[in-house]
Amino acid sequence: MPVNSFDNYPMSWKPAIDRNCGTPLYIALADTLKKDILEGRLAPGTKLPPQRELADFLDIHLSTITRAFKLCEQRGLVCSVVGRGTFISSDAAVQGMLTIHNASAKIIEMGAILPKPDVNEIITDYLKEIVEEPDFYKLMQYATVKYDKLQTKAAVRWFEYFGLKTSAYNVLFSSGSQNGIYAILSALFESGDKIATTPVTYPGLKVAANSLGIQVVPLPMFDNMITVESLEYVVKNHNIKGFYFIPDFNNPSGEMMNIKARKAIADYCNTRKLPFIEDSIYSLFLPNPLPPISSYSPEYGIMIASVSKIVSPGLRLAVLHIPNQYYTKVATTLYSIIITPPALMMQLFTRLINLGKFDKIRELRIADVIERNKLFDSVCLNIKSSGYIYCPLRWAFIPDGKEINPSMVEKELLEKGIQLYSAERFVVGNSEVPQAVRISLISEHNLDEYINGLEIINKYFE
Repeated sequence: MPVNSFDNYPMSWKPAIDRNCGTPLYIALADTLKKDILEGRLAPGTKLPPQRELADFLDIHLSTITRAFKLCEQRGLVCSVVGRGTFISSDAAVQGMLTIHNASAKIIEMGAILPKPDVNEIITDYLKEIVEEPDFYKLMQYATVKYDKLQTKAAVRWFEYFGLKTSAYNVLFSSGSQNGIYAILSALFESGDKIATTPVTYPGLKVAANSLGIQVVPLPMFDNMITVESLEYVVKNHNIKGFYFIPDFNNPSGEMMNIKARKAIADYCNTRKLPFIEDSIYSLFLPNPLPPISSYSPEYGIMIASVSKIVSPGLRLAVLHIPNQYYTKVATTLYSIIITPPALMMQLFTRLINLGKFDKIRELRIADVIERNKLFDSVCLNIKSSGYIYCPLRWAFIPDGKEINPSMVEKELLEKGIQLYSAERFVVGNSEVPQAVRISLISEHNLDEYINGLEIINKYFE
């Protein structure tokens, strides 16, 4: 029993641990924390008791508490703030994966990013041509581990669309961006490492990092921008080992990173010799993309250029630009995960790029985004949002004085037949949860249904 009495002592958390559960005590404590979060006994943002105080309350060694808190950090459940203590992460109780509803559910889908059917028709017609070729059977076998010249030519050409000059010796293929993120994190970082990103970011990064025991830390923003001071703060206070950025149309805020910020990040990482992952998932919705951060940092910039978002979600492929010093590690990790992407997907991508068919697809996608943004602006007069004419999503802010949080907005609009995503899904660490929701502009293919969905959202935000 503890020496001190805690009967009437105020503590934010008084865990009840099953000491006979058969698992090490520090794991049992971490599991109890997760359970208390999911069952609503611990709210996001709650400051946990000091470790010594908790050790005294539980009558266990301080090192056990320290190990439990460290494990909870790696799981993304808590985050430590220098000089302030340990807090329940803002997204600790939120589902990390962004799921798509079944079509039979009669939901207007405004959460996922999906292409129009006419884009898929172009791809389908081209697939039919490939299927009719006499040696099609070869594409149903394992793809060779070593890329051929046509594949690397297509990969190098792909990066030219983004404004990055690369070579056949610096490109790799992954089965989509999520697969690429997981492989890069697994290859370059270890369990217990920390990486930093913007206060709101792509949930898939957090899911991948948490599964590998890597903690994602939010960057402080100055005038809503990433600065050298932002980068230096997290490196100095959190021993950051790398960064993750979405410079074009950040997911979910839709914001663009200017040239000054891109150069500042590149210069800082060059000086500090720190790697960064540049996720250019929405860059090609811009007719003329800004130079990627990696173009200013060829030694430390790792770039992921998705194919699925701009072409088709069924084409699960992404092309990776990997600097020389990281290439072998990432290539080996990718091989251990997937060996190689499907040969059919590789062949389809290679032909779309090398034969110039992608240009028509991109033209259609950009035109669709422009039309959807114009409709949003004409219908959603009650909604303040961030986003641009070429951005496939909008970050819609809950009106001041409306006593409702983003999760409630997502839930209540789903009951009205609209799927969108709340800010809690995207927030990093203990960052303040923005009073906003993310709306996809290009996921509902039926134009009448899309307009209907906008009208329902606009009326809800009155």
